[in-house]
Amino acid sequence: MSRTDDPIGRPPPALPERPEALGPPPQPPPSRDPGGPGWPLWTAFVALITAFVLGNVLGGIVYGIADASGYDVDDPPAGYLMAANLVFQGSLLASALMFAHFYGGVSAAKLGLRPVRLRTGLTWAAATLVAYYVFQAVWISALGLENESDEITDRLEADPSTATVVGIAIFAVVIAPIVEEVFFRGFVFGALRSSMPPVAAAAGTGLLFGGVHAFGSPIGFLVPLAMLGFLLSLLYWKTGSLLPCIALHVVNNSIALSVALGWGWQIPVLTAAALAAVAGILLPVVRSNGRRAAPA
Repeated sequence: MSRTDDPIGRPPPALPERPEALGPPPQPPPSRDPGGPGWPLWTAFVALITAFVLGNVLGGIVYGIADASGYDVDDPPAGYLMAANLVFQGSLLASALMFAHFYGGVSAAKLGLRPVRLRTGLTWAAATLVAYYVFQAVWISALGLENESDEITDRLEADPSTATVVGIAIFAVVIAPIVEEVFFRGFVFGALRSSMPPVAAAAGTGLLFGGVHAFGSPIGFLVPLAMLGFLLSLLYWKTGSLLPCIALHVVNNSIALSVALGWGWQIPVLTAAALAAVAGILLPVVRSNGRRAAPA
């Protein structure tokens, strides 16, 4: 009996004549690169312009109501200022969803709201935050910007009431991080990635992110903000998820707001509360999207 014969005398099975008959080759593991969602590059710029126009129109209505109510539109009460900022944030989110829907499709996963390994997310987010704070410290020291303040800090100094602090905290450490990350990293970076390498797309996103803050921050702060936008885009690219970007944004804004208020022990309390609120908003979306994507 030859070595190729079956022990009970059956001949060996014939090999296929064509290699492809063995079946398709094994597929490589899916990439964590969030690029290529299908949105054309131009949608990033048109969506930003649309949001800017819509936000200013709606914000103008808010200030018009303040004027009709007898308030100085150059220095309205905090409630009107928060309302104007909220309609601008809403305009960003609506614009991103609209252009994503009509020019490639939209889903939570396409916008980056997908799971990430905890260790991966924490490691890259921590490295990003340290890099940003080092750059910010060097920049502020070099230009002597220690005494400069943004619009939110000025508002808190003018009206440090509990209602103002609570309203600004909800806006700055919960709403803004979610909306801005979905718009700039989830949509704009994704659209730029359709035609640009990751680092170039991150640089473009950072410039747009810094530019949008020109109306509420001193001009000297725009470069650090652009750097933050650049680093957050790289964080999204490296982790494949928007969740570390949103968490980092929450931590940064919590610290900035606490410093403006002169807080100490309240910093970790505010940060933990904000992260819990954001998790409560986003985790059901991420889990729901994961269930829909799971095979039957």
